[in-house]
Amino acid sequence: MRAWRNCSSTTLPAPSLWQRRDIMNIIVIGGANLDIKSVIAGKTVAATSNPGTSSLSLGGVGRNIAENLARLGAPVALLSVVGDDDAGTRLIEGSTAAGIDMSLVTRAKGNTGTYAVVIDRQGEMVIGVADMRLIDAITPRFIARHKAQLAAARLLVADCNLSAEALAEIAKIAAKAQIPLIVEPVSVPKARRLAALLRTGLPIHAVTPNRDELAALVGFPVKSEAALKRAMRLLHRRGVRHVLVGLGSQGCYLSSAHDEINFAVQLPTAARPKVRDVTGGGDAMVAGFAYGLACGKSAAQAARMGQELAGRAVHSLTSVAASSK
Repeated sequence: MRAWRNCSSTTLPAPSLWQRRDIMNIIVIGGANLDIKSVIAGKTVAATSNPGTSSLSLGGVGRNIAENLARLGAPVALLSVVGDDDAGTRLIEGSTAAGIDMSLVTRAKGNTGTYAVVIDRQGEMVIGVADMRLIDAITPRFIARHKAQLAAARLLVADCNLSAEALAEIAKIAAKAQIPLIVEPVSVPKARRLAALLRTGLPIHAVTPNRDELAALVGFPVKSEAALKRAMRLLHRRGVRHVLVGLGSQGCYLSSAHDEINFAVQLPTAARPKVRDVTGGGDAMVAGFAYGLACGKSAAQAARMGQELAGRAVHSLTSVAASSK
């Protein structure tokens, strides 16, 4: 298969749309929804109205990961479900314009998912509410209908908006076809779906939790570095090759298992002058990591790419940074 542009470098390329639309090198399976984002202008005051600004944009963990990959130059397709409403049309048209192959997206009867989030003036999330009921249409049978496309990909990325059963079907396809699978937990409650998948014994190439999600996966707190390493080793024993833990402003922690030899390293966050909005940082980290792995980079090099892209995202007012500047 022809090499991608810019894969020779360990530094992320400037964002650009990919040109080869005849292949699906990466397929992302997960959520696609509209983001309703409100930013509080002053000090946050609970249980009352706060002055601020609001915006509506394309979102969804899986969709955001796919757009980040497309803007890096990767051929990428999204496998998801949107509603038969105007929001679904907006998602398909806007995501196609961003460079994502949306031919695997199904229109279903019902309302397209939404994610409403409130951000304080420091750029940190105050609270978020996700209405992702429509994604329940992605059943194991739905996944099986796309088995041929999934088995032909170079790399698969799935988010835990999907059910544990759907995730298991994806993992079976990836294992049989010997395709790397990255699973993004999404949130603490949804990380339990990944925990159920790990109990099946199916091999997972990489998981990308934050510290709280990692604790949900292993069943004990991971506040110290020792506990963090213990949790990572446990995931390796459960069949995960790479564990990339997002630590917010402290960067990320990577642990990899190769032929019974483990290594762990903490990577600092990419330097940026100001954090404007943390909403899309995790999605960007996953995309940069996936891009690096698909390019044949080491896990550490790929993780650094993820950190760089996350830095762009949190410096941007949008969930997916449209520019590297």
